Amino acid sequence: MKIVVTTSHKPGRQQVLRALEVANKLGVRYVSRRHLVQREDEAVVVVESDKISAVKDGKRFFFHPSLAVIRKSNVDSGQKDHLLEALDLKGNERVLDCTLGLGSEAILMAHFLPNGMVIGIEKSPLIKLIVEEGMKRKDKLYKWIAKAIERIKIVQADYKEFIRKSSEKFDCVYVDPMFEHPSYDSSAMNSMRPFTDNSNVSVEDIEIMKKIAKKRVVVKAKWNDSIFDRYDFDKVIGSAKSGIGYGVIKI
Repeated sequence: MKIVVTTSHKPGRQQVLRALEVANKLGVRYVSRRHLVQREDEAVVVVESDKISAVKDGKRFFFHPSLAVIRKSNVDSGQKDHLLEALDLKGNERVLDCTLGLGSEAILMAHFLPNGMVIGIEKSPLIKLIVEEGMKRKDKLYKWIAKAIERIKIVQADYKEFIRKSSEKFDCVYVDPMFEHPSYDSSAMNSMRPFTDNSNVSVEDIEIMKKIAKKRVVVKAKWNDSIFDRYDFDKVIGSAKSGIGYGVIKI
């Protein structure tokens, strides 16, 4: 996919300089907003005064941790969160999140790791850039999110390569690949979808994850995704209502 970087309308000098910096970082061209003509095969990265976003097919992708807020609120009200239940966190673990995406689940996990941390892997340089930029603006985030972000480290890599080369071990390894049968009812996911890695997690991937996990491996998928037929998990946690399951492997 071709990418071009621009600014919002009537940018200040610092905004233009930041856009040039982003274009250089991504290795793509910068075009001033007044000269921008978006093509069908292009995604436009827009450096705004308060955030960076990407526009493709009329959909705008930007960092917003709303799902983390909702899920924490549910936990605070006494409801179970199936991811947290699957990970069985004690608060001091190092968790490898193989598929960072928007970072909502990394934020949720990090909140419940006051003495631990999350290492988030993201293959797309563009998604990493947008999420990192959003996480830097702590003055615009809830205090608990800002604190959780301090315990998140983002690494730009293909998780399939990362787990095979890693000399480190992690207490928990978590992977949330793109669903084989997406529902397309999430506007956040739909806006991010053009920039994501759509490869499935393989049985071999899971076996490698087991080698670098001390406590457990957790795989997220929809109930009708094939991984639940291809791999015999120790248990699967989830609900019929959400249609999502978390396959758990205890080490």
